[in-house]
Amino acid sequence: MVVLCACNLPDPSKVDYDVILRVVLAQLEQFVENDYTVVMFSGGAVYRPGWRWLFKAYRSLNRRYKKNLKALYIVHPSTWPRLILGTMNAVISPKFGAKVHYIDNLSHLARVVPLNQINIPPAVYKHNLKFESTITLPEGQEDHAHRVFGAPLERLMGPQGEKGLPVFIQDCISNLIQQGLCVEGLFRRSPSSAMLKQVRAAYDRGNPIFLSEYDIHISAVLLKLFMRELPEPIFPIAIYAQLQQQNRADGQKKTTLEFVKTEVVDKVPHNSFILMMEVFRLLKMVADRHEVNKMTAHNLALVMAPNMVRHENVMQEIAMSTVGTREREAVVEGALTLGTVIKFMIEYYEDVF
Repeated sequence: MVVLCACNLPDPSKVDYDVILRVVLAQLEQFVENDYTVVMFSGGAVYRPGWRWLFKAYRSLNRRYKKNLKALYIVHPSTWPRLILGTMNAVISPKFGAKVHYIDNLSHLARVVPLNQINIPPAVYKHNLKFESTITLPEGQEDHAHRVFGAPLERLMGPQGEKGLPVFIQDCISNLIQQGLCVEGLFRRSPSSAMLKQVRAAYDRGNPIFLSEYDIHISAVLLKLFMRELPEPIFPIAIYAQLQQQNRADGQKKTTLEFVKTEVVDKVPHNSFILMMEVFRLLKMVADRHEVNKMTAHNLALVMAPNMVRHENVMQEIAMSTVGTREREAVVEGALTLGTVIKFMIEYYEDVF
């Protein structure tokens, strides 16, 4: 299957389209001796070739190229390509014309090719939103083995974390470190909800995704959503009662650092600990650049806590998400909130981990 994306066509005033044609034909040489299919994403293009160039490209496809071509799927076709190709096929090669199929949206495309094997560019996803808000796979093609959101860490990482961090998490963290550390409002601002939904669904389908091609805030929000939707919260609910205790049973008091390490971090399951260590490392890097991105440890804790706290009582969940202002050596005398602990773990990442 050969995929062509019109949204990647360059400015014709800067790049000779005849050179592009030669490159495309050279790539097709690898496939023309065997059966092959071509998927052409027409939508989302900024630059489009003229009809003369299209006619020239069509004439360049000699019998060798056409013989083993099983189907040419043109996705999101506009009226103009339909007219041009329709005329060419009727006049020049009706047999070839029978292989051309016009596809209105990505749900329609999923009925004829395996959608999870295609790297679909952001411009195509955005253009597809004009025709449908959700991509629907045909019955029987839903593959929950690829599902990321709402999946238990044991399935994604292995019982003992032997698989390491899920690729999705690695993608998000890597992209945020490379492109997002100095972005103002990181983890606080929201991207396009429609595009966020498209990228999330693509990950759950198993589609290859290059997050660097998308708004940086999509990576940040996806990371929050992932933690929010874990079947078991990253901080075990059993920890909450310990945080709410006013005094220790033995009458001894611990510093905040001692308390967080022994009563919180040490009681986190192994897979959650691996995930937590990498997420908080990222948050520490963001907080260290707060003069530029405006996201202090306090601000980060405010937006991250609701995604890490889980309680059947909504009011209790809100209370546990509150972020206080304890200092590093503050003694644990009153009830701590998980929001305050999260802030502390960001500020003193190296000491905690």
